Amino acid sequence: MKKRLNFLASNLSGKGGTETVLITVLNNLIKNRDVSLTLIDEPQDKNWLQKLDDKVSVNIYTGNNLVSKIWFIMKIFIFEKDTNYISLSPSLILIANKVRKLCNKKYKIISWIHFSLKNQDMFDPGKLVNADGHLAISSVIREQLLELGVKSDEIMTIFNPIERHNSIPEVKKENYLNLFYAGRMTFDGQKNISELLSGISKIKGINYHLDMYGSGEDLEKCKEYGKKLGINGNITWHGWTKNLWEEINVRPSALVMSSKYEGLPMIMLESISRGIPVVTTKFDGYEDIVKEGVNGYTYKSGNIEELGQKLIKISEQKMSTKDIQDSIENYYTENYFKNLENALAKLERI
Repeated sequence: MKKRLNFLASNLSGKGGTETVLITVLNNLIKNRDVSLTLIDEPQDKNWLQKLDDKVSVNIYTGNNLVSKIWFIMKIFIFEKDTNYISLSPSLILIANKVRKLCNKKYKIISWIHFSLKNQDMFDPGKLVNADGHLAISSVIREQLLELGVKSDEIMTIFNPIERHNSIPEVKKENYLNLFYAGRMTFDGQKNISELLSGISKIKGINYHLDMYGSGEDLEKCKEYGKKLGINGNITWHGWTKNLWEEINVRPSALVMSSKYEGLPMIMLESISRGIPVVTTKFDGYEDIVKEGVNGYTYKSGNIEELGQKLIKISEQKMSTKDIQDSIENYYTENYFKNLENALAKLERI
């Protein structure tokens, strides 16, 4: 009999790609086993939880007392029976391992990290070695886990799931680029919007428009920089959009990303699944998704001139919509869940 799975997470905003993946995965797994979701921080936006199947048990810590929060976490590992844990939080993996040793428990601990383990200041990757097994969402994260000393047979590379979508209708315009970005507005942090805007300013001889979807503490700074570059007349700042793919009803020429690092960006998969190519930095792991000249183009982070050139190339070299969509075959749900079930079966036996 399959054990219950409790997915553990912290610091979810309620608006990111991780939440999208959780909804898809939990709603599928609940068909064949008991599944629960435990959040040790209350999300800013809880609307996404309404998309979970009613059979998925959700438990959220809503207090603000450190002692009660620690007890909330401890109770999970002490009192739950016939349960294995899949954690998106390295800190919870460490706690789970300590409680298991202290209380002589037999549960399995599996990591499922959605960010690169390097070039980030969100967590200590060394805590991950306390897990029994690992679900890696990219080949880069697999390599980073190996560098930490994790054994190869304890890592299963599963990527992330994406639904097949019909391509968005295209309105053809000669000598015109209809670009978009969707995500957090961080000026020179992870998303590096300043570089994106600088690259856009290098577009010459082509009419273009850029739609910016997203919010964040740097939004006004980004707008001011667009004004300084003299390109704000070509930009629409939409702010955060609840239903992005209801807003985008004409196929953009490309998604543009200038990230310094990523785990596995869902917006990239969502775009490609709809026949939209991407122009992106060569962040660690981009090769898992981007096939040069087939579903997009890449440039070296920091090379603004190259970014501008690749954006112009999108307008000059037409890509096949079908080839774009077919390029991520392994990510579509029917293939993804076969891989996930096999991965879980192996990791739960370790």
